[in-house]
Amino acid sequence: MRYLLGFLSGIMILTHSMEYRSMGIERSKDRFEGVMLVEDKLGVTKLRLENGLTVLLEENHSAPVVSVNVWVKVGSVCEQEGEYGLAHVHEHMVFKGTEKRSVGEIARVIEGDGGDINAFTSFTQTVYYVTIASRFLDTALDVLSDAMGNATFDAGELRKELEVILEEIRRGEDIPSRVLSERLFAEAYRVHPFRRPIIGTRESVSSFTREKVLNFYRKWYSPNNMVLVVVGDFDTGKVIPKIKEMFGTLKPKPVPDCRVPQEPPQNELRPFVFDKAVQEGYFSLAFHIPDVRHEDSPVLDVIAHILGGGESSRLYRRVKEDKGLVTRIYSYSFTPKYPGLFVVGGTLDPDKASSALSEILKETYRLKYEPVSLEELSRAKVNIESESIYSKETVQGQAQKLGYYEVEAGDYKYESEYLWRISQVTQEDIIRVARKYFKNTNLTAGFLLPTGQQTIKEEDIVEIARSSSEAIEREFKALLVSPSSEVKRVVLENGITVLIKENHSVPLFAARAVFLGGTRFEDEKTNGIFNFLSEMFTRGTEKRSTEDIAREIESIAGEVSGFSGRNSFGVTVEALSRNFDKAMDIFADVILNPSFKPEEVERARRDILSDINREADNPVKVAVNLFLETLYKKHPYRFNILGTKDTVSRITRDELVSFYRRYVRPENMVIAVVGDVGEKDVLSVVDKYFKHMEKGHFKPPAVSPEPPPDSVRVGVVKQKDKAQTHIILGFQAPTIKDPDQYPFEVLNAVLAGQGGRLFIELRDKRSLAYSVTSFLNFGLEPGFFGVYIGCAPEKEEEAISGIKEQLSLILKEGITPDELKRAQNYLVGNFEIGLQQNSSQAAKIAFDELYGVGWDEYKKYPEKIYSVTREDVLRVARKYIDLNKYAIAIVRPEEEGNL
Repeated sequence: MRYLLGFLSGIMILTHSMEYRSMGIERSKDRFEGVMLVEDKLGVTKLRLENGLTVLLEENHSAPVVSVNVWVKVGSVCEQEGEYGLAHVHEHMVFKGTEKRSVGEIARVIEGDGGDINAFTSFTQTVYYVTIASRFLDTALDVLSDAMGNATFDAGELRKELEVILEEIRRGEDIPSRVLSERLFAEAYRVHPFRRPIIGTRESVSSFTREKVLNFYRKWYSPNNMVLVVVGDFDTGKVIPKIKEMFGTLKPKPVPDCRVPQEPPQNELRPFVFDKAVQEGYFSLAFHIPDVRHEDSPVLDVIAHILGGGESSRLYRRVKEDKGLVTRIYSYSFTPKYPGLFVVGGTLDPDKASSALSEILKETYRLKYEPVSLEELSRAKVNIESESIYSKETVQGQAQKLGYYEVEAGDYKYESEYLWRISQVTQEDIIRVARKYFKNTNLTAGFLLPTGQQTIKEEDIVEIARSSSEAIEREFKALLVSPSSEVKRVVLENGITVLIKENHSVPLFAARAVFLGGTRFEDEKTNGIFNFLSEMFTRGTEKRSTEDIAREIESIAGEVSGFSGRNSFGVTVEALSRNFDKAMDIFADVILNPSFKPEEVERARRDILSDINREADNPVKVAVNLFLETLYKKHPYRFNILGTKDTVSRITRDELVSFYRRYVRPENMVIAVVGDVGEKDVLSVVDKYFKHMEKGHFKPPAVSPEPPPDSVRVGVVKQKDKAQTHIILGFQAPTIKDPDQYPFEVLNAVLAGQGGRLFIELRDKRSLAYSVTSFLNFGLEPGFFGVYIGCAPEKEEEAISGIKEQLSLILKEGITPDELKRAQNYLVGNFEIGLQQNSSQAAKIAFDELYGVGWDEYKKYPEKIYSVTREDVLRVARKYIDLNKYAIAIVRPEEEGNL
């Protein structure tokens, strides 16, 4: 469960698990013919229609939003020979038209009402979901019921979509972590279908016909093989008849058993090593473990947290920080409805592969002999529990949680039992479970290394595993043991602006301190210094070490981190509101007293250089960075937020301290606090910690805007061992204070999204790409607008022409009245959905205040969007988009492509 979903405290579980909520529907079978009330527990109403459809309903009136999910109980494990990838094809095709809705209409309808629509496929299920303003709930129900029963699978559309999926496969082949993960599962499982990629292969996908797809749909897509989940702002008594009306007409049929062969026990270590054109090494280790309902699964989730779940975890502290053997490390417990894997993974310098493997295995095997500390155990339980409350911030999270437990675990109420089991995990349980599963004979271990740097061989892995296990056994031989208020704005005497917004819907809070800075104030020598500085906030203070900070914040189920962007930088904290005082003490300490210890500076430098290497392995990020370098020749927006290897290597501790003293000033500071806290309490705490900051005379550097390109600018990068070409064509955009931003947002919404012109014309109709979209970023100086497409190298010229054709049509004809309405609804609806979380609200009001827009911009945004006219969009398009003057970035495979 990836130390799965802690949602309720043990006391609440024991108290509420026996309660029934009275909603006036106990006699629902009489009131709603054809609907059987199965149960009404833990605030969730469970129904079953006559056609076998299971329905889960949970009201949440904290925001005017609903999320509607349909979980179809079929994934890649149910596929037989000749069907590999078919479940995933349905994810692409089910929304591609029905008997009453044409291609693209489903996405247009939902996005036209401001909603989000999407789907995903896993090993065991395919999930279709809509998140939308609650006033459009009927639309979401109608669209999903139509798609579940009446998808047409047009042959022409299928041919084009299979091309899109082939592009998706190629895209995955360019992502090192995905390549390694698929290889890991293929090695760990020899019989079970987990060994096959969910998406299928190029060969299997190319072989699919409409008849084969339809047969799969008819076999598995039956209401008695589905779960409908609705969470959000609705009335249960009113929504039940609508569900019966829309979903009750789906005809049930016998559904075959999903025949899944049992994986035989593994009896020897399975090593593998392969290479690819990557910048650093990737590793992944896996032990076979049981399924989600097994009594050991909660223990394994606790172990995953202790071992590699955060900066205070054992692997992070001992292998990464203390010994510097890896650049990234994590662990998780994958426990689906079939036996899963316990995984440890990360990245490293290839020269350290052998040493890293040895230390990772020693730390893992140490758990078989040495009891974990009570502090570690408690911290893991608290963090797992806290995920419950965090998930309740959004209706999407609640719906996903209910669907997961109902389908994967067999009962949405299993969450309660799972959390109770988490609360009961002991030190002895961890030793028992670690001994049971953490064995060399149960281990699959693999490395993906840069071409020509195979610094570890398969026989080395076997020997290192043997020696590591024996070393730990010898060491411990003697120890063997068995949203809802107004914003209050206050300016402190020293110039700090404080924004407070109470929201008592869930017991959480978020705070954000922001400062003007970022790449906008950097040059060729200092590029990356603000990101470097943001890394240093949590790497030790005058009274806390890096480890202290991580341990203390995780012990209260919180998170604190620095951040940096193009226009600003700062610190953010989130925690349970009952821990407000403690969390704010840590928050203030990291802002006011960073120590900049030389050893921590060097650790941060190594991490950032590793991040830069990882970006170099991601062709989409390479394309974005190349686009900005091409669009801007002088303005600092051209710089990578991370910096370059050269600049990051040269930044000194003294420079970091100097920038900190210059920019972390009270008159350059906005603090926003949003959540389940009182205004007076917030002011008292903020004043207590920050009133002693000395007021100075902060004067930001002057930054001049750069004129847009006066011709076509081309940037090209060639990458080895890649399967796709990635293209970004774009222009400068308005500033964050320019009223042109609102028509431009509407224009971008018309172009982007699954219902947008780019997706329909270039992906759906012409099958040029798996991924195509537009993006928009405003700045304190002119920002940027771009169109991205990832395509096969041989389609490069056609893709570029297609982008220009669509932009040319906009410049010539503008947008239609229907497109305007749908874009406006989408922007406003998506805006409302995005502000459900306290952290999102804190970020929005803090940045708007810092940038001089005003904290109350969020209140004005819907009106400004709805006031945009078609003429405004055409005017703004013609003002900023010139097809004779633009920047284009192309990242292509080295051996192919030309412009």
